[in-house]
Amino acid sequence: MAEAPVLAPQVSVDHPAVTVESVKLADDRSGDVIVRLYESRGGRAAATLGTSFPVARAEVTDLLERPLREADTGETGLVLALRPFQIVTLRLRPA
Repeated sequence: MAEAPVLAPQVSVDHPAVTVESVKLADDRSGDVIVRLYESRGGRAAATLGTSFPVARAEVTDLLERPLREADTGETGLVLALRPFQIVTLRLRPA
């Protein structure tokens, strides 16, 4: 029996207190990717979210995936500043 190939993660975050809870396709069937993450240790966290796919547009949304504002971007990915236990939902449009 052949072993299953190891796949690179679709999203990654560079701060140990930030947990990626879910990665899924948007409910509106647009092909956009929804990423939900949260600060898990009760402190403030400055993190960068990276993806294994190119992103044309990134928005912060509410829990129902309605847009709130453009996400902040940096040289290596999306820049996040989370408060203690804050939940963040991002909508990523693949390029």
